[in-house]
Amino acid sequence: MKERKTSGSAGQKQIIMASCLMLILVTCLTGLYIARKMEQQNMEAELAKNNEKISADVEEAEPLQTVDSVILPEAKEDAAAEEKPQIQPKEELNNDMDAEQEPKEEAKAEPVGGSAVTVTQKAAEPVLQFAEELQWPVEGNVLMNYSMDQSIYFATLDQYKYNPAMIIGAKAGDAVTAAAAGDIVEIREDAQTGLTVVMDIGDDYTLTYGQLADLNFKEGAHLEAGDVIGAVAEPTKYYSLEGTNLYFELKKDGNPVDPTEYLPQ
Repeated sequence: MKERKTSGSAGQKQIIMASCLMLILVTCLTGLYIARKMEQQNMEAELAKNNEKISADVEEAEPLQTVDSVILPEAKEDAAAEEKPQIQPKEELNNDMDAEQEPKEEAKAEPVGGSAVTVTQKAAEPVLQFAEELQWPVEGNVLMNYSMDQSIYFATLDQYKYNPAMIIGAKAGDAVTAAAAGDIVEIREDAQTGLTVVMDIGDDYTLTYGQLADLNFKEGAHLEAGDVIGAVAEPTKYYSLEGTNLYFELKKDGNPVDPTEYLPQ
């Protein structure tokens, strides 16, 4: 009985000591929290006080002068000199009036090395305009008409095809003339049409001449209607049965157009 009583009192002492320690710990934590809270409030109050002081200092400060409002002494003197009217002497005033009344002479070219220098202006390049009229580029019969709505028979190829151009029969060496005024924009060697020339005749129209030889012009040349472009060449293998001919094609915006609608009948 005596041993049980002793062990029971020891347990109670431990519980009391633990409770005391817990109480002390809670008290310390509460005190620490309160101290931190008060320190934060003091810092906020100090910060607000500093902000009020800064605002008051800014309001009391004088406004800064802009660069435009600052006038240097030299600038003031220049401005005063400009505002003060300058009186010309009577003789100079009369001379100025006489100079204004006299007609101005045109500048003349000074001779350089004993010869007068003449200035020539480059003539403006003419604007191409298609009058919607063509000349026959070569004399001969039409071997194959333009046909893009139905296919026609090509003897050499032995097949039916659409034809975007006129095939005009001619003799080798016959002169081929420009059907309209324009600029040569391309010269190429084509397997089907041989030596080929493309001309820009204005308003988005182009003319193509194929089966040519002995060209008289180069790319970039300007031709008037009737100028001889070259001669009819021997036909390519694509037109061997049709015989010597001129391939003559008209396009508008890159699409084939019937040349007979613009040629005299």
